[in-house]
Amino acid sequence: MTGHAIGIDVGGTKTKACIVRLSDGRVVAERTEATPCREGGEAVLDLVCGLAAGMQDRATAQGLGVAALGICLPELVTRDGEAASAWNFDWRGLDYRARLNALAPCHIDSDVRAAAYAEGWIGAGKNVDPFVYVTISTGLSHSLVIGGTPYEGARGFAIHFSGSDIVAFDGNGREVRHNLELFASGKALGEQYAALVGRSAASAQTLFEAEADDTRAAELIGKALLSLASYLGQLVNTLDPGMLVLGGGIGSDPNVTPRLAALTREFIWADGARDMPIVASHLGGTACTVGVAALAARSLDAGTNKTISKMERS
Repeated sequence: MTGHAIGIDVGGTKTKACIVRLSDGRVVAERTEATPCREGGEAVLDLVCGLAAGMQDRATAQGLGVAALGICLPELVTRDGEAASAWNFDWRGLDYRARLNALAPCHIDSDVRAAAYAEGWIGAGKNVDPFVYVTISTGLSHSLVIGGTPYEGARGFAIHFSGSDIVAFDGNGREVRHNLELFASGKALGEQYAALVGRSAASAQTLFEAEADDTRAAELIGKALLSLASYLGQLVNTLDPGMLVLGGGIGSDPNVTPRLAALTREFIWADGARDMPIVASHLGGTACTVGVAALAARSLDAGTNKTISKMERS
């Protein structure tokens, strides 16, 4: 790939826009704004369009041509690039595609698939096939990457491993339910810590910063990491990847990754898989923007090639 593309990572708390050099994934300009989720989908779309236009202006000022625009969402996104959930904000029913395509040819994808693609292209998963990328941040999601391409599933929904209850029964036949997203995601951890210390709000970062001095924080983190590890172990048992790449604000934290990796190995069933690499994302906070910019350019190239092929056949 050559030239440049714009990648915009629309997150549950902040939105990052970058100009990405397609030859090597280098970010040449970036800007981050708070995501106005509480104001609704239209406000989020306005922000995204404004950031995209601003990046276009910066590219023009630097003499850079922008080939495509990639947008990744913290939502379910279909194989056709349509928003299909509204956990953070609702784009369903909005004419977002027309507004975005007016700026540049647009590709829309899931944030975890975008990050997974980038890690396979130039990050921790380069030359590893297959590998699993896991986001542990505001929310939790994963992507299996095969041959450099994130697996989408039949509908584009193959990203969640924790969004619904797991049901088990204890030795007395009592039903036990567990929903990892509602307990160990960044959002859930912040809410739980706020309730513990009597605050109106707190973040997962605040919780981890308090761990050394607050036994309540340490206990909550210990239980959360153990729960996360049990789910990660089952991902390995089910998918048998060559590597597990942990991303997101929590997953790629250098103080968290080795602890989580050690705990996860206890839940990996096969002896031959237990020592597989479990590593932090190499791209960190730019994985989503770099990945979705590259996916947008690849999508545009694929569409152009299809058109040329059709013209040659006729």
